[in-house]
Amino acid sequence: MLMQDQIEEVLCGKRLAFIVGAPRSGTTWLQLLLSRSPAVATTQETDLFHTYLRPLVDEWNRYRASGVPISLTEVLSDDEIRSLLRHVSGFVFAKIAQARPSATMVLEKTPNHASCWREILELWPDAHFIHIIRDPRSVVASRRAAVKSWGPVWGSSKITSISEIWIKYVSEGRQIRSATDNYQEVMYQELISNAPAVVMRLLGKLGIPANLNDCQRYVDECSIENLKAAKLDNAPFDLRRAGKYRFRNGATDGWRRELSATEIAIVESLAKPLMLDLGFEPVTRSKVISAFAGWRVALERLENKASHWLQTRL
Repeated sequence: MLMQDQIEEVLCGKRLAFIVGAPRSGTTWLQLLLSRSPAVATTQETDLFHTYLRPLVDEWNRYRASGVPISLTEVLSDDEIRSLLRHVSGFVFAKIAQARPSATMVLEKTPNHASCWREILELWPDAHFIHIIRDPRSVVASRRAAVKSWGPVWGSSKITSISEIWIKYVSEGRQIRSATDNYQEVMYQELISNAPAVVMRLLGKLGIPANLNDCQRYVDECSIENLKAAKLDNAPFDLRRAGKYRFRNGATDGWRRELSATEIAIVESLAKPLMLDLGFEPVTRSKVISAFAGWRVALERLENKASHWLQTRL
């Protein structure tokens, strides 16, 4: 068990970085690419803030606002709860760092942490963020395929639900820009087309020297074929457990074949403003298809509300 002074010793001089983005946007591939540098320590996504610490913070804030004289708010001060949360998260980061003594960067990858940046910066104000963004139509096609192969763990396969998740996490992730200078944004398509240069740029802005030859080697080692076959030496986590399912083909335009015209129109009807801001051009032009897509969106939202209503009463 690491004590506070040991945690501080392990993390001393190390930067902390988070890869965030909508699920199925290439976060795992980017993590593995960066992990090839001996200066980066990382592991399987922890969900540390989104699943474990955020509920505690939410309850703390709820009781603080209510004024009800019960719960931890009667025992701890704001500074003490913040110190406790920093200790817990620091313990996790120190454990990750210990796995690679040469590392100067601890890299955490949990896509959902795009919505936890406020909590992260409250505890770790110097943290870095890398936000990877992928075309929502590709995300929808990929996530729907994941639901079919992995089962219900990935949640709903409805186009509307997946599109709204993309909008939520991309919008929240882009808000980080106004809160810290330690924010990098990378487009999945750019990573596909020019990966070595992108990896070198990202590492450089994290204070990790890298040359183009090394980064080309990282890209070659992390080819989709190698990842699906779990042939990556010294991987930061066991690729055999999910490699052939997690990694598909890395295509940027597979959605054109995998989604119907109506499904594409549904995504575009929901995400169009953000898509245009990011440079993703809509393709839907038929008024009939657009109208049908609007009907499908309304129907799926009604089904989601009905499902939620039933779940709260069972």
